[in-house]
Amino acid sequence: MVGKILAYLVCLCCLLGSTFAYENPVVNNQCPDPGVFLLDEKTYFAVTTTVNDSQVDKYPMRISNDLVNWTQIGYVFNGKNTPSWAVNSFWAPEIHYISGNYFVYFAARDKTGRLCVGVAVSQSGNIDGPYYDPLGAPLLRNASVGYIDATVFYDEPTNEYYILWKQDGNGNSPQIPSIIFAQKLSKSGTSVVGERYSLIQNDLPWEGAVVEGPWLIYNSPYYYLFYSANAYYDQTYCLGVARSKNITSGFSKFPTPIVKSNSKWIGPGHCSVVNIKNTNRWEIVYHSWLVNYVGGNNDRVLMIDSLLWENDWPYVNTTSPSISQQPNPI
Repeated sequence: MVGKILAYLVCLCCLLGSTFAYENPVVNNQCPDPGVFLLDEKTYFAVTTTVNDSQVDKYPMRISNDLVNWTQIGYVFNGKNTPSWAVNSFWAPEIHYISGNYFVYFAARDKTGRLCVGVAVSQSGNIDGPYYDPLGAPLLRNASVGYIDATVFYDEPTNEYYILWKQDGNGNSPQIPSIIFAQKLSKSGTSVVGERYSLIQNDLPWEGAVVEGPWLIYNSPYYYLFYSANAYYDQTYCLGVARSKNITSGFSKFPTPIVKSNSKWIGPGHCSVVNIKNTNRWEIVYHSWLVNYVGGNNDRVLMIDSLLWENDWPYVNTTSPSISQQPNPI
């Protein structure tokens, strides 16, 4: 009898382990620059970069009920609805709900080769589109430096939307600072208003020439600005965080990366930070290379880890991607 009970417990543990635990990566194929948010009470939505410019379909979309198991449901652009000004380098998309509709913000090169931030709007009012370009031109463009990595943050106390993006200074020759900017976004979602604010720039040694991929959350009493730093194609790429009690100024950086490479995962970066509904728990979703499969045509796969908190700073256990089974976030 004791043997049967032990055998049952072993089987139960195996079952629970397979049902209520996961191991990175959660999507084991190309998922760079994931933009992730909670769509409704139980559905999460992700959209990611298109790596191959020759691919007609741009920005794959996925849904999940648990942040672990993902199903692809289509693409933002299918060739017929791709904005006419956007030529290549379809990077870092995010979809946000603004004033009763869904908007995708993305980076692409225009016909002059300049990296710009664009916007497209759901024609159906549904998150899976189809999306169309309401402007016929980029939303954000600078004649002398590229703009990429747009994200949108809704500030509930002020009922204002902000768009954040990166000045791609490391892409200039000679290089100029990489800067994360913020500016109010109109309620229409298709124009910026008021003053532009500089939040952070690359000024710590481990950041190299780059700060990019911003993502902003509020967890009282601070606004937290998550960002990526250094070279995306090697082990120096990592995730950092800064905080401020003011959404447009005064950000101080945590002095070291909060997620960096380890023996298995190389160059973790470009994150979204997602709240688990009706809790004060947060998950960080990001991409990484697998060791020995870094750069070039190798996949940046989809990863997830829990955020922990100490002295009002977020961190990830071991300061690197998890390499063993973890409890499911939901």
